[in-house]
Amino acid sequence: MSGTNLSDDGAVALRSGIYGTLAAALSRPKQDPNGVYDALLEAQAALPSTKAQLENTRTSERPALAELAKEYLRLFVGPGHVPCSPYEAVHRNDRPDFERGLVMGPSTADVRRAYLAAGLDLSKNYTDLPDHIAAEMEFMQFLCVQETRFRQRGNEEEAAKMKTMQREFYEKHIAPWVSEFADCILHSTTSPFYKVTAGVLKDFAKREAEYLSEAA
Repeated sequence: MSGTNLSDDGAVALRSGIYGTLAAALSRPKQDPNGVYDALLEAQAALPSTKAQLENTRTSERPALAELAKEYLRLFVGPGHVPCSPYEAVHRNDRPDFERGLVMGPSTADVRRAYLAAGLDLSKNYTDLPDHIAAEMEFMQFLCVQETRFRQRGNEEEAAKMKTMQREFYEKHIAPWVSEFADCILHSTTSPFYKVTAGVLKDFAKREAEYLSEAA
């Protein structure tokens, strides 16, 4: 990752961990969130431009599940006005005017095809859309894990394919909207948990763009 002195394997492991943390943080809260919050703080510390915020964050009140679940619904689900839709299709500006701001756009089907091309499909227990931000973060984590596994087996050709899939998915499905989405969260919540989540997401997205471009 740009700005670190990690080996390539170390960089992929760090990236995988941050993607997994963001996937958990941006999913509907179902258990004690303190483990995810601690992982967010660790991710924040690993991103140099957010280190200055770390001390203030550590003194913030620890998130309670009930309050976090309530804020998740308000920010991302509803009922009523949803400040920050978590779906890629809603944020894409490359769609006809009559499609903008709506779920289930062309990008939603494209995301599903990308999952299938990587040998994945959505679980039968998954009831949300494929282009939910948490699902996209989890998919990037999966690609990072696969890259590491192929490299450990000495299969550089397949490892390179996984890297290419990361870059293509990131450029097509994450880069066009994730910074705007992170800004929306930052401006729409007072929750320390979601403030940190948005800060990590925005900083990490910028570094991912640099890393994947350099790795091309």
